[in-house]
Amino acid sequence: MTVKVLKVIQGLLLVLATVVLSVMAFFTASAFKWANELPDLSVLDSLDITAISQVYSRDGRQFGQILPVIGEDETTYRIPVSLDEVSPAVLEAFVAYEDDQYFKHFGIDLPGIAKAVYRELSGAEDRGGSSITTQVIKNTLLRDIADERTLERKAKEWMLAVDLERRLTKAEILQRYINVVFWGGQIYGIRAAADAYFDKDPIELSLAESLYLARLIPAPNARHNDDFSLTRASMRQVLDKMVAQNMISSEVAERTWREPIQPKGWRVVYNEDGSLVSAERTGEPPVAQTSIGTTLSEHVMWAVRNWLTDHFGEELVYRRGGLKVYTTIDYEAQLAANEASLQAEVPEGAELAIVGIDPSTGQVLAMVGGHLVAGEKPDEFNRALQAERQPGSSFKPIAYASAIEIAGLSQATVMIDEKTIFKQPGQPDYIPGNHDNVFLGSKTIRYHMDTSRNIPAIKALEAASAQAVAERATELGYQNVLPVPSLALGSIETTPIQHAAAYTAFANGGVKMEPYFIERVEDADGNLLYQAEPRMTRVWSPQTAYIMLDMLHGNVNDSIGFSNRAKIDGRWVGGKTGTTNSERDIWFVGVTPGMVAAVWIGYDDNRPIPKKMPAELTRENGTVGSSRQPVYIWKDFVQAALANRADLPSSFPMPEGIVMRSLNLETGQVGSGGVEAAFLADTVFPSSTVGGDMTIEIPIDKTTNRRATAATPRENIEYRKIKPDEISQYLN
Repeated sequence: MTVKVLKVIQGLLLVLATVVLSVMAFFTASAFKWANELPDLSVLDSLDITAISQVYSRDGRQFGQILPVIGEDETTYRIPVSLDEVSPAVLEAFVAYEDDQYFKHFGIDLPGIAKAVYRELSGAEDRGGSSITTQVIKNTLLRDIADERTLERKAKEWMLAVDLERRLTKAEILQRYINVVFWGGQIYGIRAAADAYFDKDPIELSLAESLYLARLIPAPNARHNDDFSLTRASMRQVLDKMVAQNMISSEVAERTWREPIQPKGWRVVYNEDGSLVSAERTGEPPVAQTSIGTTLSEHVMWAVRNWLTDHFGEELVYRRGGLKVYTTIDYEAQLAANEASLQAEVPEGAELAIVGIDPSTGQVLAMVGGHLVAGEKPDEFNRALQAERQPGSSFKPIAYASAIEIAGLSQATVMIDEKTIFKQPGQPDYIPGNHDNVFLGSKTIRYHMDTSRNIPAIKALEAASAQAVAERATELGYQNVLPVPSLALGSIETTPIQHAAAYTAFANGGVKMEPYFIERVEDADGNLLYQAEPRMTRVWSPQTAYIMLDMLHGNVNDSIGFSNRAKIDGRWVGGKTGTTNSERDIWFVGVTPGMVAAVWIGYDDNRPIPKKMPAELTRENGTVGSSRQPVYIWKDFVQAALANRADLPSSFPMPEGIVMRSLNLETGQVGSGGVEAAFLADTVFPSSTVGGDMTIEIPIDKTTNRRATAATPRENIEYRKIKPDEISQYLN
């Protein structure tokens, strides 16, 4: 060999050495750089893994879930589990499929990496090389670069994996792994995968089912759609490997092979020895979850979701999740409300709302936010919580209760139903009529409420003063209440839930309970994030509340009452219908021990409700009105909701200071037959009927010596007893 050749070789070796050293220096520098960029492994202990929030009824039954969102529209279906909630077969299958050296290496499977490099160079599609430990790192701490196929990502995975193996046991790493694995679509973690592909909990999975799920891990969407024979062949190979490695016996392998698994989305036929006969895709996705899922009520779930985001923010609900939400919803009552809505007779295109509340606590037991139709998904607008509508005549009990408490009226008080002009300062005179355009003359206020007369209700409001009624209404939760005569007829706007809550004050001894449907919220570790504290407001005395309960009971049970269709055998029931101008809204709000419920029917665009609908779709010849459809719905709901509540009392307790007297509904005479009615014990009753020595009490404006109006200051009002035939001289 010549000197010249030797010099060439030396030169080449020098260049090669320089390249090698440069590459080594580059990788060394890169390694130091990457090492300095590594996230702190301690973060893994507190890492927020997106998870499903689970929603429960008051008796602990799960009926819904809220999926967190990981992208603009992409939700995450994940419920973390511990190892003792997972079948051992699952863990065996995953280790055999994904990392059969898992219990031998220290985070990096060097032979596996060598095989992966060889497959990469040879162009093989199934390259592998990732250990279970590195997959935990990739799916948690390195999620931002998980899809990059770079040396940087691999190097960081390896460094972190080795460190993770020093910090955690193999079991702890495996527990994290089964909760972060991606199984296609929205599915993350073994709990979601078991449910999505086999409709099972992970503790129920067999080895065959576990092997199927394990095979999906590298490319779940593609492998789920693969020729099923490829899946079977892969499962056979892994079973043989498990036998060879003494993980399972050959008998277990054969039994597993013969198991006729049926993953969702496939229709698979096997012969007797377990061989594949045919397999076809059904087109059914492995999971069909949107932002919420429920077995009970979409309207309730949307309400829960909105409440959570309002109170905790979207970051906790949608980016992390894992909450446990315990509601006040009574499972059976909600089923009853759903069925009442499904069977409701409402005019074509009309909507409805149903809400039931426990009057002693304010807990919402059930709600339906629209007219449910079998096979159709409801819209998200929850009319029980969000629709602000005029309550109409169903507000009259508030006006009468104010007059009883403030002006000293009793059920025997006689008022005249006649054409009346009510003055409104700065506004045109208010001249209301009645629903039937008829005036009935002198009757008791109980008679007038039974028949829903308008003029006496306004006179009762004036007896208390419009300002006082407005103040009581505000205490009951109504918003933007103006002290005007039309207030007595329900001219304000309110939601069904707030209207029902106002009636809780009658059923709860005068104390109004604020309605709520979230009892408590816990995080994934059981830490208490929220606990409801019932809020209450005393509005009426116990005696006034009981007298109004008695009047509501009369509205259902008196022969002239408009609400007698609400009667339920064996139950005490009271309530009031409501109709607004042009019949744009029809209501029934009813009270029974254990439940206050409101039903509303109307159109979203506020058009009038027709007075007729096809007779074959109704119970009474096609007639539509507040004394029919909402009452039917209310009765169907309440009767079914309370069917098994043997713990409820038969009636409401009578407070001290109340006596029952026989009342003539027309004349107001007491003690001569009629209905049993509640009175304050010190009530002084007239000795004769209307037209004799009987007197009535009316509010008088002391400055004008005329009947007080809505504009009369309270300090100018005095209550004067007069004979019924003298009332005309006090009219404005």
